[in-house]
Amino acid sequence: MTDATGSPVLTNDERAAARAFVARCEVRLSTFHRIAVGMLSGAGLLVVLPVVARDSITGIARSLFSGDIGVVEIALIVAIGAMLAVPAVALWLLFADLTRFYFYANHIGSDGGEVFTPRFTLTSLQLPSDELGPAATAELVRTREDPRVVELLVPANDESRKRVDRQLDVYGGLASGHDDAARAAGLFELAASRSRPLLEEVAKVEHGMARHVLRLRGLVLRYVKALLALLTTAVAVYVGDAVVEGFDTGDGLTVTQDAWLAAVVLVWAPLVVLAVTSPVRWIEKAMRDEGAPSTAVADDPELTFIERVSLRIAAVAWIAAAVAMVVSIGDRATSSDAQGVEIAVLAVSVVAVATAAFTGRFRSLVEIS
Repeated sequence: MTDATGSPVLTNDERAAARAFVARCEVRLSTFHRIAVGMLSGAGLLVVLPVVARDSITGIARSLFSGDIGVVEIALIVAIGAMLAVPAVALWLLFADLTRFYFYANHIGSDGGEVFTPRFTLTSLQLPSDELGPAATAELVRTREDPRVVELLVPANDESRKRVDRQLDVYGGLASGHDDAARAAGLFELAASRSRPLLEEVAKVEHGMARHVLRLRGLVLRYVKALLALLTTAVAVYVGDAVVEGFDTGDGLTVTQDAWLAAVVLVWAPLVVLAVTSPVRWIEKAMRDEGAPSTAVADDPELTFIERVSLRIAAVAWIAAAVAMVVSIGDRATSSDAQGVEIAVLAVSVVAVATAAFTGRFRSLVEIS
């Protein structure tokens, strides 16, 4: 059965079911946002860790830029810079994901065409347009325009009105008009607050739920990868600081210290690759343990973006460190025992990288879309 406008008329049971579903979704959405808040708080803590390692980073930087700068020093500067860039880029992408989770495009139709405004991912709410009868609906519309109600959104003073006008004028489709009720209507549009039929509200919530689930899936993965990359790099930085500790500022690093710094990066590069690719492998293993014959998790561009970026940066660091190590090995100032250790470290690192490439660890090294 339909009403005069052609919209379906819901029975009492159907309306009650739709209301219960919307209420259930609101609870689920609040759970999603609590998870995202946990990610936001954890990301803030991750930023504190580099501050703790600040002295170690500055110690390595001072050692590299002191004394004569040759091929080895230039290669090490590139290697250490790339090593520090991996957790920095991972954190940057994590904060970008958090921003995209909390903000979304709001489409507003107007006489001048479609206008896009940013809105918070949770919209404001209005009573569904088909919940009340004609008389009650008319009374609600009148009450919404009551100055005593409108001033809760648009304070009744010229300074506040000018502020609202400036905000609405940014978006050409939100003409503020000349009264507070029109200004309030514009602010409702910015908050994506519209009175929809109950079934349209249900459909909107369903799509919003799917969006939240997909965004949180990638967000949690990026958080874990950023944490693993940061911890792996922090250990490498502490080891590198131990290598350069006590160096003579005027003379710069010795050949042995250069070689040890290169060794740190050569060991770090395969380890950070292992770290950032591990979460996807854990998920694949869990799916196979549950009976999945095959998975496509590692081919999902949204779930492997950090890997594709981190692998490229780690490759730059590894190549630069390998160059520094080869030059150090060929330096006659290095003892035979030290050269043996350097050759062993380089060989182990090459084998680790070759093994990772052969077993598919680098399959994410595809074009970033």
